[in-house]
Amino acid sequence: MLGFKYPIIILPLVMVWLLFRVVSDRPGIISDLSSLMLNYGINIRNIIGNSRALMIDVENGINSLIPGLNSVRDIETLGTINGPIIPLAFSQRHFISAIKTVLAQMGTQYVERFLYRLGYEYARAVVTEMHLGDSMSTIATYLYTATAYNRLTFRGLDVRGSEVRVEFEAPFDEELNTTLTQGYIHGLINTALSRLHYINIEKIGSIYRAVAKPVEDLAIY
Repeated sequence: MLGFKYPIIILPLVMVWLLFRVVSDRPGIISDLSSLMLNYGINIRNIIGNSRALMIDVENGINSLIPGLNSVRDIETLGTINGPIIPLAFSQRHFISAIKTVLAQMGTQYVERFLYRLGYEYARAVVTEMHLGDSMSTIATYLYTATAYNRLTFRGLDVRGSEVRVEFEAPFDEELNTTLTQGYIHGLINTALSRLHYINIEKIGSIYRAVAKPVEDLAIY
């Protein structure tokens, strides 16, 4: 029989993620970041990203590091996210294949509604738990994290009065009518702004544009 002399204490997981936009992709960006953090004695625990955005999970105590990040060329430091973000990855090809099988078995309309709601509720959960200051910064930050996760490529955020416009390309679920991505963007905007919006998404060439308008601004006929 096993016994313990001391009680087991489960401490909350402290995670600090640095978020970067890759301004110009080149060999050596990750190496430069790693060398810089080594000089500051900061351990890297995880790296997520691609040639457009990077997320790096580091140990706490990074205040002295932040100014030094400006010395790494071709990237823009977007900020930090403090929260228990544990990456969960799927193979895109196999995930889409699995969804297509479910579509064939259960019907397109049902599955698309489910995927839209899944994307919406995922965004709502993230923003509710980790709101990052002002609303527009929160929306932009989580679109950049989606870029690092290879779910889309965020191109821009524009506010025109009460109207919010998001431009993106290469959604991972393009073969599925981008339903999960649409739900995610809708959930981000509604939750970050604490306001219900109607959202319309159109594709122009390779670029998608999501236009969100507050529900109360829409004329009712």
